[in-house]
Amino acid sequence: MKSIKPDSESKILSIIKTHGTPVTTKEIKQVTGLEVRAIRDNVVSLRLKGIPVISGHIGINKGYSIAKDEAQRAKCVAMLSNQATTMMKNINGLANADLKNWDKHIKVM
Repeated sequence: MKSIKPDSESKILSIIKTHGTPVTTKEIKQVTGLEVRAIRDNVVSLRLKGIPVISGHIGINKGYSIAKDEAQRAKCVAMLSNQATTMMKNINGLANADLKNWDKHIKVM
């Protein structure tokens, strides 16, 4: 993770806290001018500091907010755990890929 600027973290946290509804990365970018990757890195940094920033990816819950209860936090933790599981499968698949004979595993269409 790239170095995080404390003022960026503060701006992002302020936007999330005061927005009232989940705030999207696009909305944060419009206000701060930060790139999407920087916003995500800052959110990770806030979480690592113990700030319960949750995220949703569907409908009216799309965006970042502060968890108001254990159910919201647990839902986000489950989502992130599923993403981590998928990422580990990808990592293992790539780490174990046959660099010399990978094309023999593909059916020609």
